[in-house]
Amino acid sequence: MAAASIKEFGKVWWSEVYNRIIGAAVFLDDYSAECLHWDGGLLNLMYGGAVSVKNLSPFEVASKDHKKAVFISQSTSTQLRTIREIIKHSDFSHCMLISTVSLDVVYLELNEGKDVSDVVAAGKAPTEATKQLEGMLLEWIGKQQSAVEVVHLPLFTICPTNIVFLTPPYQNVYPLYDGKLTPDSSALDLYSLSRDGRSQVRRLASGLNSLMDSMNLREDIFYMGTYSSLVAGVLENSPVCLARRKTCSNPASLIIVDRTLDLCAVTSHSMESVLDKIMTVLPRFPGHSTDVAVDMSPVCEANVINHPDDVQLPPGCLFHAHDDSSVQTFDHMINKSQKEVLFDLYNKLSKIDVQKSPSPKTLLKVTPQSLEKIVSASKGNYDVIEKHMGILQQALAVVHTLKSPKRAQLELLQNLERQVLQSLAASRDSTSVLHQISHLIKTRKDRHLSLESLLALIVHVYSLTGTEVSFSKQHESSLAETLSVAIFEDHKTLFSPDSGYMCSPEQCDEISKKIMGRLKEMALMRKNLQKYGSVLKPCETGAGHEYRGVLQQMVNDLVDTERPELPDLRHRNEGLKDLLRSGLNILTSKKSRSTKHPLDNPTVIIFVVGGVTGEECKAIHRSVITSGVDNAVFIGSTKFVTPVEAMRDVLDL
Repeated sequence: MAAASIKEFGKVWWSEVYNRIIGAAVFLDDYSAECLHWDGGLLNLMYGGAVSVKNLSPFEVASKDHKKAVFISQSTSTQLRTIREIIKHSDFSHCMLISTVSLDVVYLELNEGKDVSDVVAAGKAPTEATKQLEGMLLEWIGKQQSAVEVVHLPLFTICPTNIVFLTPPYQNVYPLYDGKLTPDSSALDLYSLSRDGRSQVRRLASGLNSLMDSMNLREDIFYMGTYSSLVAGVLENSPVCLARRKTCSNPASLIIVDRTLDLCAVTSHSMESVLDKIMTVLPRFPGHSTDVAVDMSPVCEANVINHPDDVQLPPGCLFHAHDDSSVQTFDHMINKSQKEVLFDLYNKLSKIDVQKSPSPKTLLKVTPQSLEKIVSASKGNYDVIEKHMGILQQALAVVHTLKSPKRAQLELLQNLERQVLQSLAASRDSTSVLHQISHLIKTRKDRHLSLESLLALIVHVYSLTGTEVSFSKQHESSLAETLSVAIFEDHKTLFSPDSGYMCSPEQCDEISKKIMGRLKEMALMRKNLQKYGSVLKPCETGAGHEYRGVLQQMVNDLVDTERPELPDLRHRNEGLKDLLRSGLNILTSKKSRSTKHPLDNPTVIIFVVGGVTGEECKAIHRSVITSGVDNAVFIGSTKFVTPVEAMRDVLDL
């Protein structure tokens, strides 16, 4: 199946699903359900002919009169056991497994510990996996007259905008090596990772390969960061990827970057993007990594006691695939200013306003209260609500966010970040930043600050300073001691009940030491970068310093018409090719060809392993547009991330 763009990629493969579900009971896992939401949601399956749609859970079964089942799954060993339970407790005679992960990867996982190198090298792994899985399905059905089918459909992307894509099934993929920030050995390969670690790299690489295949792209692979080199290695050398590159004809550049090289952007509370603000303030939509739960009680008659857990009124959400007006507003939430988003929403709401509020043209300023007034006027008017459901949900999300008590905390944290930046830029080695943060932790309850947010601030500081600032041992010891006490006091909100932490004073000491060790590792993440080792740059105005992220610096150089050197961006196969070229040059005495540049190809995909923010996507997109380059540049990542989520990822809490 061919896809003309990344947005088209997901639609093409979901249309394949809709062709296969007529008369079927459909069972799908949470990740596939999230991807479906961004293609149109549950109704797409029901209108497509499904007789029922259920979660892929061992506690679910189909009605006895449903004879056909379609399972949409990541095909992990746990999920295959779940499928077995569902089949054994139902009465199917026709089962289809839609594996969203490439079958060559599934084959390696099914045969973990066996020598299957010959099968893999010969490119027969997908065929053999199909046979194995079909055999398992037939055995579980246990009937003479039964039909089974196994297909791979790469359902793993969502597209918040035309140029940004995320991969919900890989939201937990992070540049860690068996829980550590840096690998034990410099001679790192896939087999120095744990079984789960290898599986994550292969699954992510297989997804990117499927994307390239659908878009008929033959890529040059560039990477920045150790973990990204592993993903690049699988993409470069896997037999399935090698076979695909022989048949694909459109040249492209794929740039893979480790999030851990620069954690400042994702742990900063100084956010301009409305989407970043919404995701930081509102709870997640149940089971989703990107959309949020919106309290809909202002337009409904139901009395909600505990949103979003109150089952009598399901939460609203931000993205509405079938509503073009809402899709446009979602794009604005990333790419436009808060003022522009408020005016956009007011314009759209004013067309449905039953009280006839002032015209947008006569308003000098749109406030959350202006939006709330129009939304409240539609309360209980279910004809209006039904017709304009998307825009009402988005307006309520913005109102709840901008009126939330958490906004004051965010503004305080923004001011603290600015003070830290000034302090670091002014004093460098003599800085007392950690002493100030220790004081903030001790007085956090008076300031209504959460320990989580302050931990995100500490991660921000260590990633910002890198190797340029060395903190005094006395200040670090004091911070570790303060953290230990704070973790003991706040462990119920910091850790989930099933985290395994008992949180005795002694264990809190250990957790605090682990965090401090992780922070010191974090400061060293850019030590091997030649050009992007520092993110503290003098302001262009000449006064003070500002943060300029690794990703932003790289993109600015990438689209610079002068084509500056990109020494930190490694080309996956340059080592071997350079060696061959130098050998040939001895014979031919011809001048060596210049190093490959990502913009040599018309399509460029930048993929960040470990999360991005809406603000980063907006800045990168703006750099590309203002540069005037003709290349199509797409931005991908494993997920959108908030400061607290980024902190939890890197500290492994």
